[in-house]
Amino acid sequence: MRYDTTLKDLFQQPPQNLLLRLIGKKALNMLSVEFSSTQKRYPDLVFLLEDGSIFHLELQSTSEIMVWRMLVYYAMIRMRHPSRKLTQMVLYVGQRPWKQTKTIAEEPLQFHHGAIDIQEIDCQEMLASATLEENILAVLCRLDDVQQTIREILRRIDALPPKAREDALTKLVILSELRKLEIVVQEEAKEMAITFDIMNNDVLREIFLKKQKEIEEISEKRGEKRGEKRGEKRGEKRGEKRGVATLLIRQLEEKFGTLPEAIRKKVLKAGRTTLEKWSLRILRANTLDEIFQTPNKESGNKEQRQVDS
Repeated sequence: MRYDTTLKDLFQQPPQNLLLRLIGKKALNMLSVEFSSTQKRYPDLVFLLEDGSIFHLELQSTSEIMVWRMLVYYAMIRMRHPSRKLTQMVLYVGQRPWKQTKTIAEEPLQFHHGAIDIQEIDCQEMLASATLEENILAVLCRLDDVQQTIREILRRIDALPPKAREDALTKLVILSELRKLEIVVQEEAKEMAITFDIMNNDVLREIFLKKQKEIEEISEKRGEKRGEKRGEKRGEKRGEKRGVATLLIRQLEEKFGTLPEAIRKKVLKAGRTTLEKWSLRILRANTLDEIFQTPNKESGNKEQRQVDS
């Protein structure tokens, strides 16, 4: 809803560049879009074109099925302007891929409306406009150079008086949410020394606090996953070491019989390298002492054997 309201706010005057891109015609003026009924209906944008026909443009940020609503709008607009030709189009501004039903084909009804994803439009077409509203709309179009496009929009916003500048920045940030570029807008604005106090602006404060929370949640989840992986690896290593220790105990018992409890505990606490060293000693050891002797003792025994020989 916030996106739709912001988009409609941008078009207090006909967006001539956008209309030329969509239907190849300019508008003379906006037409009334309110229709009385038990449930009030408001088409987004209705234009009287230069050739006397009417163009209805509906702005859509979600993948909601629009074809039946467009049919209702068609009937209402034609009832208000029965002598004028009507063309309709849905302009999709959302991020996710959009496959929209644009046709009703069932006896005796045949109906069709146009539709276009704004990301099919090159952002340069909107930047070429002399109106700031269409410049801001460029952030939703196809962006070949995200940062450069945002800088150009900000440069034009920066030329405005303070109140108008804050209003335009707010609209730009709201629309940039649809492309997950709100942080980029904030950083580029700071880089260009465009001053605006986020925390004193109700809309911007809500957006950036929400984004900050999302970033923190993502970081927390990544940390949990890293912790789980480290825990799994530690668990695997402990399991492997436990298996080596258990095997060594069985080998010792096979050769020397029941082991003293102190020896069992010593084996279970030992590291992987030490366990492997003890396992090799079983082949030539005649006593438990020969297996578990310290390096100094071992060296002394070798020297003693040399003297005896």
